[in-house]
Amino acid sequence: MGLSPAIDVTLIAPRHKVETVLKELYVFGDFHIAEGDGLRDPILHELEHRAELGSVNTQVLIQELAVKDQVGIMDQLFGKGLPSQETFTAEDVRTLLDKLDAELKPIRERVEELLQERKNLEERWNELSTVRDTLQILSGMAVDISVIKSFRRFYVFPAVVTASEMAEIRRSMPDVVFLEASLPRSNVLMIAVARRDDGEQVDRVLKSLGVKPLTIPEDLPQIPSQAYKIVSERLEGVKRRLEEIGGLLDEIRTRHGARLVAMRDGYEIVRQALHRLGGGNLKLFTIIRGYIPSEKSGEFQRVFGDKYPVYLGQHSGQDEHHERPSIVRNRGVLAAFEKITLIQGVPRSSELDPTPFVAFFFSVFYGIMFADMGQGLVILAFALFMLRRVRGDLRKWAIILATLGITSTVTGFLLGEAFGFKIGEAVYSPQLIHLVEEHEGVKEFAISEVQRLLIFTIFLGVVHLVTGYILGIVKLARERELAEAFFVKLPTLAMYIFGIFFGFAFFGAGGDIAQIMTSNSPAPIIGLPTSVVGTVGVYGAIACIFVLMVGRLVAGLMGIGHKVSVIASVGQGLLEVLENIIHFLSNTISYSRLTILLIVHTALLVLLNSAWEALGIASLPLMIIGNIGIILLEGMMVFIQSMRLHIYEFFSKFYDGTGESFRRIARETPFVKIRLE
Repeated sequence: MGLSPAIDVTLIAPRHKVETVLKELYVFGDFHIAEGDGLRDPILHELEHRAELGSVNTQVLIQELAVKDQVGIMDQLFGKGLPSQETFTAEDVRTLLDKLDAELKPIRERVEELLQERKNLEERWNELSTVRDTLQILSGMAVDISVIKSFRRFYVFPAVVTASEMAEIRRSMPDVVFLEASLPRSNVLMIAVARRDDGEQVDRVLKSLGVKPLTIPEDLPQIPSQAYKIVSERLEGVKRRLEEIGGLLDEIRTRHGARLVAMRDGYEIVRQALHRLGGGNLKLFTIIRGYIPSEKSGEFQRVFGDKYPVYLGQHSGQDEHHERPSIVRNRGVLAAFEKITLIQGVPRSSELDPTPFVAFFFSVFYGIMFADMGQGLVILAFALFMLRRVRGDLRKWAIILATLGITSTVTGFLLGEAFGFKIGEAVYSPQLIHLVEEHEGVKEFAISEVQRLLIFTIFLGVVHLVTGYILGIVKLARERELAEAFFVKLPTLAMYIFGIFFGFAFFGAGGDIAQIMTSNSPAPIIGLPTSVVGTVGVYGAIACIFVLMVGRLVAGLMGIGHKVSVIASVGQGLLEVLENIIHFLSNTISYSRLTILLIVHTALLVLLNSAWEALGIASLPLMIIGNIGIILLEGMMVFIQSMRLHIYEFFSKFYDGTGESFRRIARETPFVKIRLE
């Protein structure tokens, strides 16, 4: 559970055996390739180029065929789901690429042939459509256009224009004879007749007005009605062939679509592995650097140590602060809650994995804000259905959803609530809190119960914050930042705890700050005299402030921190104090949202259930739709607030999230896995 240590390894192999080494590393599996140093082994570079080319070509086919290479959650839940995972088996990487290339080539050639034919046909369709649109206007004419144009003594210019254009043409050329015939859609068949000697001028004027001569392609009859019929038949033929090509492409997509996605992922897995491999600057040898889990160092030495020089735990020129990749190992429910942690980033190898704490607090927070036994069971049922349908990362989200459904169900049981109705006696619930009371038929919130819940959630927030501060101290101690850990973070934690005591004393003294060190009334929750609690809180906080102001100075004098002047230490310490006071107040008050959102949730259900009390069974459709809406809206809102409490109040105390995940060379995707035998 948590982070496992990784150890860096360096392996030197003859260049002519680099493919064999790559295969052996892939079979070993748990090998994280370190980024190359820019020097490329020519053999690996050639293989990487082939893998990249195959990946690009396959992706182009996927796009051209409109293959769905990502299956969304709705498709997985209510559709066919993800296709089965393909397995590519080969002797080595080169053989694998040969197999993929051989399988891809005929599919690619056939698709490219069909796409090129479709492109040509579409161009032909556009050409014929233009001719058809012109001929459609003249389809009722049985006049041979070539005869009209063949007059020797007269220049004849036939064209199709609009009625408004016809009037402008007449005004522009009053000496030309025009023959007109009405056509559909307010068009006019115009035939301009002039002397042959005036033909050039007529042609120039008409073209300046944007009038194009009526022409019929030479391969068609010059009689418009006959030409129109032939063009229409040709268009039908083009349309049928386009439909046939579409059907053939659909057939290829259906038959090979999933396989193409798997091939694309296979190429990409190989490309990424080869891209990260360097090669060093040796002429006859290849240098491969990477990381393995420390518990597998013995196995790695046995597999490779007898064949090649192997160096374990040496960075070989990398700086001593180089961060190793993080191996996050959690199981079961904790593994699912890694998704919440990774939203903030991957933990560095020197950090603590906060996932166990996230799993506990996130679930508890959600359960408190969404405390309803009935709606919690609905969420749990949906999560179980989701688990049966989805694969990959969505399964982890389904496990998270199931956990949140369980905590909502448990807290709903403890409150005796189901879909907003009181069921405490029916399910033998302890009914720890009665948020809603009814007086003379009017439902209202019980202020005393709300206060009890508010105190509990604030106390839970204090525990959450203290946990974050402790983890921050542990992290700094592990990173050998002892000055920061013991002279800044530890006093900050102590100051927060003493501040909590001061708050108890303040409320125990009835809000009179002058009485917190003299009043004998019991402090709330802890029950001790207010004077004792106040004295501990005040003097403890003052001591912490003093340590914060001189801590850096003392750490420098002790040799465990940077040397600073008295003024710098005191000034920085005072800034820390002011910042801490602001953070203490704002962070602690933030946890009141746990109570507020439970009240909002309860209020929505009270409002919805009033329809049942007024209409009875007739309100059942409204009740179902309303509960679904509350589950979706309130459930998402509560999730976001739980996330916020962790990101801003918890992670900010100790977590950087700037690490790099350990990536096995033997990667898999939901569509493909590779085996080298």
